[in-house]
Amino acid sequence: MNRRLFVSLMATGLMLTWAPILGAHPGHAKKVLGTVSVINGNHVEVKEADGKVSMHMLDGKTKIKRGSKILKASDVKVGDRVVLTVNEEKDKAGKAIVTVTEVQLSAAPAAKPGAKQ
Repeated sequence: MNRRLFVSLMATGLMLTWAPILGAHPGHAKKVLGTVSVINGNHVEVKEADGKVSMHMLDGKTKIKRGSKILKASDVKVGDRVVLTVNEEKDKAGKAIVTVTEVQLSAAPAAKPGAKQ
C-alpha cells in the first residue's frame, strides 16, 4: 500500500511540475483577448481584461477577419474588441520572436463615442 501511494504521489508531482512548462513552450499559438487601445499602421496595442497593455506588430501574412469576412489592417479601429492569435518562437540566439497570425474582430463594430445605443 505504501509503495502504491508513493508512486501515485510521485506521478502527480511530476505532472504538476511539467504541465505548465509543456503547455507554454514556444511554437504554439496563444490567444490575446482585449480591446484595441492604439492602432497606427501595422502597430496595434491591446488592453486586456486585467488592464495589461500589450503591443503587437502586424505583417503581410496576418489575417484580419470579422466572422468569416477578410478585412484589412485599416479596418481595425480603437475600441474594437479583438482576439489575436500569436505564435512565439525563439531565434538561434534565444530571442523571442512573436508573430501575429490572425486578428479576429468582434461581430459588431465598435460604437462611436457619444452615439446613442
